[in-house]
Amino acid sequence: MRKNLALGVFGLFVAFGLVLGAGANFRDYNADRSVHWDIVSDDNELIDLTPLQPYAYINDGGVLVVDISPNNPNYPGYGQGLSPNSEYNFDEVFKVSNDLWDNKTVVVLITSTNTAIQFYGADRDVHDAQTGTVVYASDNAKNNVCFTLTPGQSVKVGMDFTVGNVALNTTESSSIHIQAFRLGTEPQDLVGKCGQPTG
Repeated sequence: MRKNLALGVFGLFVAFGLVLGAGANFRDYNADRSVHWDIVSDDNELIDLTPLQPYAYINDGGVLVVDISPNNPNYPGYGQGLSPNSEYNFDEVFKVSNDLWDNKTVVVLITSTNTAIQFYGADRDVHDAQTGTVVYASDNAKNNVCFTLTPGQSVKVGMDFTVGNVALNTTESSSIHIQAFRLGTEPQDLVGKCGQPTG
């Protein structure tokens, strides 16, 4: 099944100051600018999404939003977002859980067509969807990742943002897709690459 994540990156505004809130899990900090995503979560799918960072929240419409700007209702009071020519790594942006299907193990595939947005799992439970290699840090984050969830299990997904040399007030938009397959129905190119049980 496919979970489309409507991902709008709005107002990449160049600014100065800190962007990170207290208690955030991150690896590298280089600069700041503004990013806003709308991520649609559909509880009728095989998986559930939960925000874990102050930058991620569920809005009134039931949409998971990642917003690194002063417009975020959880804004800590300093910083303006992400800066150009910088890289940001957040170990736990959102959680994907298998709480909706009893007794069904699912294989989850997350893909991004935007090379500036990549994923990893700091808990070493996220895999490169092409090679099966564990992607556990921003240095080996990938655009296409996968993992397996047994009933009741969850995986925390980290994100790596690489911001290029963009002009002030630049706006971009991208899409992220999350698909979940009951174990054994995943595409052949994912078999054995996502931490599926062997034997």
